[in-house]
Amino acid sequence: MKIFDNQDNSDLNTFSPTLITTYSQKAVYSIHSIERILYVLLSVLVAFALLVFIDTAAVKGYIKFLPEDEYDIVLSLIAFIAIGIIVFLLRIILNTRKKLDNWAYVFEKNSIGSLISIGLSNLDKKTLFFSIIENIGEIGEPIKKYISKNKDNIDSFFDQGISKDIMFDVLIDGDKIMSKDGGDDNDFVVNKLNEYGTVVGKIVTNPDTIDTNEIKLFVRSVLEYSKATSKYVGLALLVGNDITSEAMDYAKNYSNKSIGYLIIIEKPGIMNSV
Repeated sequence: MKIFDNQDNSDLNTFSPTLITTYSQKAVYSIHSIERILYVLLSVLVAFALLVFIDTAAVKGYIKFLPEDEYDIVLSLIAFIAIGIIVFLLRIILNTRKKLDNWAYVFEKNSIGSLISIGLSNLDKKTLFFSIIENIGEIGEPIKKYISKNKDNIDSFFDQGISKDIMFDVLIDGDKIMSKDGGDDNDFVVNKLNEYGTVVGKIVTNPDTIDTNEIKLFVRSVLEYSKATSKYVGLALLVGNDITSEAMDYAKNYSNKSIGYLIIIEKPGIMNSV
């Protein structure tokens, strides 16, 4: 999974049916801005080329234009203008690329959250687990093959952690893959999980409402797990019956290089992606 640094935590974290349309319009506007600057740059370069051609003709004695000193000043001025335009254009391109990366991040995160939320008919760990593997194609199919060989394999993904204080209802990690059977197939599952990152899920039913402190405790557990295992957490899911607006605001503004996607799901069927 690609890691995105310094995510824009403003409107990029909202979920709306018109999200794609809004960002498509912004992308078109950015492209038009670049197009206009390219036209200006082209005009400057054409002017520079014409002056060079005139200078060559003047050297041959065909025409007389400006004195040599003034001519050199004009050429230098046009060259500096061209360099300034190129620097300005490069800055716009870099900013646009960053925006597109951030938008791709948001679209993928919202898609994952929506699909998993739709699959949560009940707030239990098995339902959450199957909703995850059904909707994350990178790891879903390999894990399905793994558990199809032995139904007991599924238990290795439940109620796991590194200590009594750091436990998750669902923990999909390459270290949980049993190597006693499967051979190369199991290695393939492990490689896919290592590539995507660990998936952790926690269901909160008590207290009934997830507050800011609950999210902080969950994030702290995820980070401690990541530090203890030296593993990147590709997806961290916190699911509950309700969530306060303060908690959602906190989650929206949270980012960490050790966590790819932090998704909060409020009640089955209602998703808030942060």
